[in-house]
Amino acid sequence: MDFSTLSTLIIPISIGGILSGIIAGLFGVGGGIILVPSIVFTLEFLNYDQSITMHIAVATSLALIIPTAISSSWGHFKKNVVDLNIIRKFFIAIIIGSILGALFAQRISGDGLRILFGIMATFASFNMLQRNQFILGSEMPSSLSFNSLIGFIIGSFSSMVGIGGGALSIPIMNCFSVPQHKATGTASALGLIIAIPSTIVYLLSNTSKYDFPDWSIGMVYLPVFMVFFPLTIIGAQVGVILAHKINGLILRRIFAIFFIGKYLLNLITTNAHRLFIGLVSLIFTLSPIDEKFSSS
Repeated sequence: MDFSTLSTLIIPISIGGILSGIIAGLFGVGGGIILVPSIVFTLEFLNYDQSITMHIAVATSLALIIPTAISSSWGHFKKNVVDLNIIRKFFIAIIIGSILGALFAQRISGDGLRILFGIMATFASFNMLQRNQFILGSEMPSSLSFNSLIGFIIGSFSSMVGIGGGALSIPIMNCFSVPQHKATGTASALGLIIAIPSTIVYLLSNTSKYDFPDWSIGMVYLPVFMVFFPLTIIGAQVGVILAHKINGLILRRIFAIFFIGKYLLNLITTNAHRLFIGLVSLIFTLSPIDEKFSSS
């Protein structure tokens, strides 16, 4: 598939790319919440095998999160809302979790990844609805074991579904009284720490036995990356500006209601046997990657 074929999707791709960047900069939840379904839509519109589109979308989304996270976290850093102390607490565990999560995702079927993504996206959306968070303490814990566990969970789940770590890290930071602007800025930087090792794992994936499209490096699809790349950068800068100029509560709730409805509908309308197979694959990881990629 050549680059010119993507011209038929220029409007939806443009909307998805810019919106993902805005969401990353504005809310810190990671542009993957928009990027993954946008990439899946693009690939399935182009008639790619549905058994591998989710894997491509997750890997390519994480690759795109790297420039998006650099752009948004730098913007937040200049406004002094990136907490380097929190980043230090999570740093090593997030890297380990991201690597293992990306490796594990390659053993999950496409349907299993869809289910996991839907659960994570719905969780993030419900969190966006909340005005007040449940408070567990006045500051982030200093416990090495606690921070390691939390960092590992954030990294592993985020790398499996292709979203930034903000979907998990922001609620956790809010529970320990981290101000929303600082939680958003810090989550943007954590997204970069998640995306880099995850992307490396996906780039090095051996896909020679599978029908991945031309112009792929590992599981990352370069044509989609190149089209979305400038759009997410522009959107991220717009999101950072908006994050420090408006009260985002109403906007957060509009996005949240949309996402909850969309992803719950996707879960409900999933074909029953595919839902069952996906859940079995997700929970037990029963079959190797080549068997999953050959299923429909």
